[in-house]
Amino acid sequence: MKRPVIAAAVLCLLAAQPASAAWQTSKAGTAQARAGTVQALVITSCVKGNPTVVKWDAVPGATMYTVLWQQGGGGPFNKEFSTAALTYNVPLAIDRVQVRATVGSWSTSHTQINCP
Repeated sequence: MKRPVIAAAVLCLLAAQPASAAWQTSKAGTAQARAGTVQALVITSCVKGNPTVVKWDAVPGATMYTVLWQQGGGGPFNKEFSTAALTYNVPLAIDRVQVRATVGSWSTSHTQINCP
């Protein structure tokens, strides 16, 4: 039983074609594709009050920041606001905040802190 399985595996390896990839572009020249990275977002402060003031560092190339907040310490982050600024005044006393940066078609993961 083992010999037919091994023979089939060897045959598959011998018959397999090498992998390749290709793309087209309207611009002449050599390919110069580079992997990109998006810098992580850092929330610098969250001062709980009414309003709660949230501040974060700029992410290079970011055009929009999405702010989500949570009241009561549990449950979903169901409030959301988008801004191009590096600060946002949440019109409530909140317990936790998340901020995400948008850079072109990419977004950072949400950065989250508790608001003391």
